Amino acid sequence: MNLEIAARPDKKPKFLRKVLTGGLLVLLAAGTMVGQASAPEASEQYIQTTLQRAIGEIRDQPSSLEQFDYIMTARVRLLLFWAGADDVGGGYIRRQISTDNPPSKLFQLVIGSDPGKAPRNINRWGAAWEMLARSPSADSSTFFGFMKVSSGTSMAAMQKELAKEKQGESKYLFSATISEARPSGSFSKVVPFPSDQDFTIHQLDQAAPAVFDRLSIPGGVLRSVDASTMKACGRAEGFLSSISDLIDDALQGKRGQTLCYVFNGERFSLKITQATPVPQETVQLTLHDEPHKYARTYHDLLSLRFDNYNETQKKDSGFDLLVGTTGKLRGMPVRISYQPNWWFQVVLNLKTPETSEFADKH
Repeated sequence: MNLEIAARPDKKPKFLRKVLTGGLLVLLAAGTMVGQASAPEASEQYIQTTLQRAIGEIRDQPSSLEQFDYIMTARVRLLLFWAGADDVGGGYIRRQISTDNPPSKLFQLVIGSDPGKAPRNINRWGAAWEMLARSPSADSSTFFGFMKVSSGTSMAAMQKELAKEKQGESKYLFSATISEARPSGSFSKVVPFPSDQDFTIHQLDQAAPAVFDRLSIPGGVLRSVDASTMKACGRAEGFLSSISDLIDDALQGKRGQTLCYVFNGERFSLKITQATPVPQETVQLTLHDEPHKYARTYHDLLSLRFDNYNETQKKDSGFDLLVGTTGKLRGMPVRISYQPNWWFQVVLNLKTPETSEFADKH
């Protein structure tokens, strides 16, 4: 298979530029962490104490993690064909997996548009950190999320919101969440984070201290899940570690497993619905302000289709990963594809060095 998008960001027609603007906002607003509050069963003081511990664990995470960078392509369907632009954003995955059996895991995922490259300087992005701690007594997972949010429910509303930001008529609105899940229960807290500075995808480390401080004070939307619900789920793992577990199963030839996880007070079921070997994949991209195409060929891959079902809200969503099966790329996504509706798609391709250790250069 071959993936090639030739349009350059500075040469998109006006219609496509508008659609990409709205589409990127739809993508990142779809994952917003702000929701309606449900009455927590535990006391607010107990939840705050629990989440204070979770904040401390996230703050103290190691800084030396294995990192994989990605290049974002945004695509829109125009009647009978797709059109799009490469290098309008990107992100990275950082991971650390222990040698314990079973292993503890740490993941960081950052993804979104880059205002220095995206149409109209769009700045919509999000970050997710997840720590899974294994112990003989009970596993636990800690999650931290931070994202630039959008309250618009349509393309026109989102474009209007973006215009107000550019004109300085409103603060830049972010959202932050912290959660901890154990067999004894799960607690989460979501707080708005209005800012005078429009933090970009490159400034997470700069914003994080202030975000942690904001999460540490009382307030915000609190949610809880009781022990009986966690027992029925049977797992303390979160979204990112559940993906990792399913990828590990797929690499070992295991099929058909459905994993439960709890996020922000809601229960989800995650499974792989299709796994297809891909002997070879060639990626060709046009990078921003680069005279030559970015071209890589990967071998011995596995194409995985994931179904992610929100059991609480009865909503279904899906995404596709193309993962490596050998060497340094074993278990890592070479490509991430997400299509929230029929007309918009985001593709993230792994950015690898020009060495045969990762991929063959053309």
